[in-house]
Amino acid sequence: MNSTIKFFLSFIVLTLPSFLFTTASPTNEEIDVKNELLQLINDHRVRAAVVISIDESDSIGIMKLGEISDSRREPPNENTTVFEIGSITKVFTALLVQTLVDDELLHWDKTISECLPDVEFANEAVATVTLRELATHRSGLPRLPNNFAETAVPAPAMDPYATYGEQNLVAFFESFDPPELKNEYGYSNLGFALLGYIAAKTLEVSYAEAMYQRVFKPLEMNNSSAFDSIDDDTELAAGYSYTANMGVWNFNIHAGAGVIRSTAQDLNKFILANFREVDDAIHRAIRSIRELQNESSHALGWITETSRNDTTVYLHNGQTGGYASFLALDPTAKRGWVILAASTESDAIAKLGSSLYRDIEPSELMDLSPYSGVYSLGANRYMTLSDSYGRLQMQVTGQPPLVLEHVKDHQFKLEALNYSATFEIGEEGVATTLMWSQPGGSIDAKRVDDSYGIATREEVSIDSELLTDYVGKYQLPLNQVATVKRVKDRLFVHVTGQAEVRVFPLSPTRFFFKVADAEIEFEKDEDGKVTGVVFHQAGEFRAPRIDEESN
Repeated sequence: MNSTIKFFLSFIVLTLPSFLFTTASPTNEEIDVKNELLQLINDHRVRAAVVISIDESDSIGIMKLGEISDSRREPPNENTTVFEIGSITKVFTALLVQTLVDDELLHWDKTISECLPDVEFANEAVATVTLRELATHRSGLPRLPNNFAETAVPAPAMDPYATYGEQNLVAFFESFDPPELKNEYGYSNLGFALLGYIAAKTLEVSYAEAMYQRVFKPLEMNNSSAFDSIDDDTELAAGYSYTANMGVWNFNIHAGAGVIRSTAQDLNKFILANFREVDDAIHRAIRSIRELQNESSHALGWITETSRNDTTVYLHNGQTGGYASFLALDPTAKRGWVILAASTESDAIAKLGSSLYRDIEPSELMDLSPYSGVYSLGANRYMTLSDSYGRLQMQVTGQPPLVLEHVKDHQFKLEALNYSATFEIGEEGVATTLMWSQPGGSIDAKRVDDSYGIATREEVSIDSELLTDYVGKYQLPLNQVATVKRVKDRLFVHVTGQAEVRVFPLSPTRFFFKVADAEIEFEKDEDGKVTGVVFHQAGEFRAPRIDEESN
């Protein structure tokens, strides 16, 4: 029964794309990026995006696409519209620490135990990790602490860092005792969380206050902040993930890894500061963190690539629960690029950003028709595989679509969840069996008739005034409530503890989710009054209306 009401969210909302390019004439690469972003918007993978491109003559090109939110259907503003920038925060954390190094309050080769003398580290090798190793992802620390999911107050699913605080971090290091600590590259959010924590402890202020005083204020990044809370008057682009409205993330002790919210123009100010040969504290620190460390591809907080003109580009991208971002700059050519998006398509956004300064090898087009079809997983559960813009998309009954990456031969994987698929090809060159593996077991799924697969649903036009009748609350099992609300001509469903998801009309009374293989149908009595809703997801379940008194 619980699976009937659980919506497994992946990524994207239907938007009315708009496009503006101001100040500079767009290059061919920028036009390509614009077209790709508009396609992502039309494909429900991005809701809003701002792109800034700076050339060697200080000319600035600005693209503004999509819409800020369902209620504010206008393009985002490069000066005032705020986005979460996710892991781009790491660059600013490194910059913050550099200002402390320059003031001789810290040193990059100081160990974390020297910085935190009150912490009783369980492992001597961990205690001797240096700040430089944290800033270059060479500390050997895991991506996240192993007690991340074991806090006394579990984090909400939509806000995973919210409840992990200082006590949890200290407890981790007082019990973390790995048999070996490999000081080789391994991306670590924990490492930058610790780096930000040490910087704040050193200054005896919060991370947000430290960032404001030492970075945002001197750079006049007036619309940037590192606070978990959001001011009521902040012009925040609504977070977005495949038709779901996503809230902001609260990073708590992990602030140094991803908390910053900013505007495209503020990030543009940061890029321009990298081009100035000014001899003051903040500009000296900016130049210092670009010095390559350990290996040629990493600086302090930065990753580097080589441009199509053989110059060094410094970059970072980011993703949170409803936002994707990209920042890159080329100090030699004095060029820079920013992409901020309301989307969780971080890989696509990063690829578009990189295409602005280097040649991207086109994805190898392969014939996916041998694999496309429907496979039985047993117990009336089926997996539908299809070609989605040149990628193999899978969707299991009642769940959202996910994209598999090609590995080799007839093998595909979903690395983030440790899923894999290997196909057995028959004499006619078409897969007959899908060998599906995931944590906890595997199954040989036989191909079946396509009629068992995910139904193709097409949105129809209805009178938007009908939506008002459906607004209300509906009782679900386990004390959960489905709240239906209308925003202009759009209808949304919010289940307790989950994201608010848009639904699309199949008929005047029946709607479907694009985020999952699910539908809802509103029931009416003889007088035309809505009395409940039936959820269709791997079965049927009726949720009676419980707010009649308030209507």
